[in-house]
Amino acid sequence: MHGGFGSVEIVHDSFLGRNVIYKSMHNPAENDQLLNEVRLLSAARSRHVVEIYDVIVNEQGLIEGIIIEHLTGRDYQDFHAEAAGNVYGFIKIVFQIATALSDLHEKGVVHRDLKLDNFKESSAGILKLFDFGISSADPGYFTLNSRATLVYAAPEFWGHSVRVAPAMDVYALGVCAWALVKDSFPLALRQQPPQSDGLVCSIKTALPGLPDEISNLIDACLSVDSEARPSAREISEACARYLVRDKHRGLFVVGQRAIYELTNLKRNVRINLNNLGSIQVDYTGLDFEVRGVAGDVYINNKPLLSGAILSEACVLTFGRPELRFNREWVTFSMSRPEVVL
Repeated sequence: MHGGFGSVEIVHDSFLGRNVIYKSMHNPAENDQLLNEVRLLSAARSRHVVEIYDVIVNEQGLIEGIIIEHLTGRDYQDFHAEAAGNVYGFIKIVFQIATALSDLHEKGVVHRDLKLDNFKESSAGILKLFDFGISSADPGYFTLNSRATLVYAAPEFWGHSVRVAPAMDVYALGVCAWALVKDSFPLALRQQPPQSDGLVCSIKTALPGLPDEISNLIDACLSVDSEARPSAREISEACARYLVRDKHRGLFVVGQRAIYELTNLKRNVRINLNNLGSIQVDYTGLDFEVRGVAGDVYINNKPLLSGAILSEACVLTFGRPELRFNREWVTFSMSRPEVVL
């Protein structure tokens, strides 16, 4: 397979008995691009980034090619055909893209050419990002050759002396989200430069079943103001919340006398302690929310209010402070289920 600057070939690793990808450049003078890719792939270790296995050098010690993981799973070019009936699948894909970006950005790496074409599943069904040829790990890097993919390139990319920044990748993530739900991009994205005549409509117009929390973040990715875009980590964490929906377990322990448990099978509990105070807590599938408070109840020594979201671990105190040892204490803890892909 041939690209604009290089080619990839499926070859067989006879030592380990597996197929791998051999990537080389059309013009040997551009082999520095391969060296850049090697360095960045080595630095950006992530479950959602393609693995590099080996580097091929010539007799002079110069890089001629690299050996990378062969991704044999599905791509997502046609996912838009199923998106309307598979909101969970859409969130799972966006979660993996955002996690890949977050892992990169936390290592100081900006991909620069993020697009749906550069993601594919491994044989284990894990989405992975590849093609790091024009990526950058220099926080002060200013692009000179203006290499980018139209539509996916952020508005600021079209200016002069553009500093490469993670916000560019985040913009491209928002475009990837649109590519997952529609077979054509909104007009505002197709303009050059993009969004010159107005903002992109909300992605919820294309995927009505998407939770507001996630649709708002995706919409913000496409903000003309790069400072208004969320981080990749914010998007990853928001998607993770919905991927583990209804899988949490919340435990209330009253001294050593009683335990109340909330799950998707038992979603609410009312705790009333010796007329000192009472609370009602509901499990929404995402959070443990206080729906009612009566009497004197405190959380971490502050008054507990209806509508509060309980943190992963906290102490609830029933009774006024002046009662001292006649008060009652309840500990709360919740599980942190992992996203299973």
